Amino acid sequence: MKAFTGIVLYTLCLYDIYLYLPDIFDVFKLDIQPPTTDYLLYFDGAMLLIGGIVLGIMLIRTGGKFNKALGVAMMLMNLVLTPWFILRGLPG
Repeated sequence: MKAFTGIVLYTLCLYDIYLYLPDIFDVFKLDIQPPTTDYLLYFDGAMLLIGGIVLGIMLIRTGGKFNKALGVAMMLMNLVLTPWFILRGLPG
């Protein structure tokens, strides 16, 4: 069961990072559009707003040096990048 939980956590981490790609490409002025799916729109929004914090806490609780570092990185991405990209996207 522990291996399955790890696979799910790492997959969700990769998916959360994937959701940041269009904004990161925009910051570096790269004209790359990763493929998107419209039917996951609400799940994508939830992942960007609170997913990094939830994943970070779960990774930190699983133990291990890599998991703790990845958990802190996921939380920092959620607490720093999400508000920054939201503010960049506001008009004016």
